[in-house]
Order: sequence, then C-alpha cells, then structure tokens
Amino acid sequence: MTTPAFLLRPRRPEDVVPYGAFLADAEVTIWLEERCQRPLTLAEVQSFVLDPAWCRWSIECEGAFVGMTGLEDYDATRCRARFFIVIGERTLWGRGLGRGVMRQVVHHGFHHLGLRKIVSDFLAPNHASRRLHEEAGFRVEGQARRECWRRGEWVDRIHVALFREDADRGTV
Repeated sequence: MTTPAFLLRPRRPEDVVPYGAFLADAEVTIWLEERCQRPLTLAEVQSFVLDPAWCRWSIECEGAFVGMTGLEDYDATRCRARFFIVIGERTLWGRGLGRGVMRQVVHHGFHHLGLRKIVSDFLAPNHASRRLHEEAGFRVEGQARRECWRRGEWVDRIHVALFREDADRGTV
C-alpha cells in the first residue's frame, strides 16, 4: 500500500471549522477520548487547534486539511510523551495515511525532541488503531478494563508504548 502524500504543518485559524466538523462526526469521534463524546463548542475546538501546544501539527493531504496529530502530555523527568492522531477525512481511512503520519511523528519525537519513550492508547474494538500501533512496534503495557462506554457497552482501553531503541532497530 502506498501512503498518500501528506504534510505535517503548523496549525492555522482556517483549520478550526473543518476540525470542528470532523469532531461532530460520530464515526470520527467514536474511538476518541471522553471529551469528544459530547458536542464541542467552537471555542473548545479553537482552543485545541490554536492554543500553544508542545508538539501539535495539522495534517494536510491532497492539498486539504484532514486532521491533527502530535505529542502531548510531555514528561521531562521521564523523557516521554503521548502520541495522538485524528484523521477526520474518512475517505483517507485505510489508505496508509495514519501509518505515514505516525512514523514521522515518532521519528521526530525520538530524534529531534530526545524522547526515550512514546506512549499511546486505543479502545479495544478499534482494530485499525490496534494494527497501526502494532505495525509501528508499540507494545502493550496495560489494559484498563471496561474503561469507556461506547456503542452500548463498556470497552477496554489498551495502553501501549514504544522505546527509542526499539524504533531505532527498524520498527518504524
């Protein structure tokens, strides 16, 4: 599978409205964190997109804004951060964009920011996210059982991590 050409670029004010539209789509938000399970105000979306952030980018693909990614929850003492990605443009799902974006963000975290560990998580029924993390070399560190209510049932949250030395061995 060939990854579509993409660009990680600084966030812009014109990203706010389309990101808000993505976050209003239940198919996009179903596997996102709890705060995204309710309607978000324009001010909340604007804050996430435009407020100062340690390491956050807009994803541009095929000339259009399609989502956001980055590293957050930076812990300088432990040299670690948490990876996140939201691809809101559903026509791009399953085309390898997430893999390419994750690879670039992880590389940046380890080789430009000096992280030793990148953590992430996903909800167990989200098989695409599971595959994405496994292919990148993330390993399960834990499981919060029946953590989130989705589609009429409690589902588990899977916690994963990738260490720089594992990534440097060619995993990503």
